[in-house]
Amino acid sequence: MRKIGIVIQRYGKDVNGGAEVHARMIAEQLSKNYDVTILTSCAQDYHSWKPVYEVGENIENGIKIIRFQNSTRESKARLKYARRKASGRLLIQKIHSFLGKPLWMEKWFSEIQITSKDHERWLQYQGPYMPGLLDYISNHQDEYTAFIFFTALYYPTAMGVQVCPQKSILVPTMHDEKPAYMPGYRKVMSSPSWILFNTEVEKQFSEKIFPIDKNNKRIAGVGIELLKDSYPVKPILPQELQLKTPYIIYIGRVDANKGCDVLIQYFLRFKQETKITVYLLMVGKKILNEKESPDVHYTGFVNDDYKNSLLLKAEALAIPSFFESLSLVLLESMGAGKPVIANGKTDVLREHIEKSGGGWNYFNYLDFKNAMIDLLTHPQSAKTKGESGYKYVQKNYTWNNVLKIYDEAINDISNL
Repeated sequence: MRKIGIVIQRYGKDVNGGAEVHARMIAEQLSKNYDVTILTSCAQDYHSWKPVYEVGENIENGIKIIRFQNSTRESKARLKYARRKASGRLLIQKIHSFLGKPLWMEKWFSEIQITSKDHERWLQYQGPYMPGLLDYISNHQDEYTAFIFFTALYYPTAMGVQVCPQKSILVPTMHDEKPAYMPGYRKVMSSPSWILFNTEVEKQFSEKIFPIDKNNKRIAGVGIELLKDSYPVKPILPQELQLKTPYIIYIGRVDANKGCDVLIQYFLRFKQETKITVYLLMVGKKILNEKESPDVHYTGFVNDDYKNSLLLKAEALAIPSFFESLSLVLLESMGAGKPVIANGKTDVLREHIEKSGGGWNYFNYLDFKNAMIDLLTHPQSAKTKGESGYKYVQKNYTWNNVLKIYDEAINDISNL
């Protein structure tokens, strides 16, 4: 059986993050036909990268995991300087650019130049810094048919994909965000033998800003379990949740970086203006500091059974995220037959809604309000959108199609 290494910044059933869940799903599917080993850090939390798990090997759900020692995230001040230096946004760099990049300034001010070391420093400070992983890939590459790297942004993938490029398959989960424009990521994205994108939006964005014409590229995505048909609504919800219905649901980190503060503001304003009985259920680790409201309920992190039951009981999913390369939770919601109220300013979310007809895009509060009114006062409209989203996922996100693409990339690398 051919051996595949999957590299991801953090991993485990207790890790809640889109790319991390995506990697776990791919690993569990590939393990049916390959000998899969996860190569990851000891961290559970991406904010600090504090080591939680033990260094070394263990098994989870039948899959071997090798964890490497990692350092915690650097101070905000050092991280900020490294980011600005690697992005060309120091004051002296801006002046140099404004003056037409004169050569005499480059001779006098060495910090104007952006070097590979600057990008490595940014990756190291951002974390999780784990040089032992790079040594392992270098020393054991002959044992593996291929390495699959998830999330181009972070150190394990950005550096790891350059150690063994000829055996590398990159799942970049790339967004249109500031770090993507750092010059150092041009080398990261152009290094692997294969790049597997999640959506056409991600592929087009990457082709526009990275030199990847010569890389093998496909849109792979992920397979989605159709909860509407396969998952029974079990009475497994803990009593302490004290659910109030009807409710719309948010699933993911409850964080301002995910747009949750805006979602809560919009929702409470909607409640105040319309007096319609509805609640907002926030499912996931809470990082946001918001004033408590009886109309907004937080569950904290819950396991997959609880999450699925809560989703199946919801009226709709709300997803306010600013950056997405795929949005597993949107696809899972559609697979459950639930319509979606999505932030239309996010290209990937807007594309899913427009292609599927499975919900509403909102660009401002009025759009959000109209979507909520349609959802709660026109049940046939909501039902139709839920059915459209379900058909979209059923047609486009099956494991059979996804795994064929991974097999193609692995077979191509094994024939090199």
